[in-house]
Amino acid sequence: MGTRADFYVGRGKKSEWLGSIAWDGYPSGIPESIRDCRTEEKYRIEVNKFLEARDDATLPKHGWPWPWEDSRTTDYAYSFNKG
Repeated sequence: MGTRADFYVGRGKKSEWLGSIAWDGYPSGIPESIRDCRTEEKYRIEVNKFLEARDDATLPKHGWPWPWEDSRTTDYAYSFNKG
């Protein structure tokens, strides 16, 4: 079983889901280029590059990938929150 992760902009019900990965979602598996982002624009760019390069990624155009309804059951959820 993989360590799953979901990526968002914002938190809570108004957050925007950017995509998910099924493997290596633990913090050390996420590039510094994502973890160190200081602007929403940069975060979106870096997350998109990361997801596009992976075979285990799911983007919003593909639909929610998990059998559960939200990220409360996902191993990790990463979010950009106003800087």
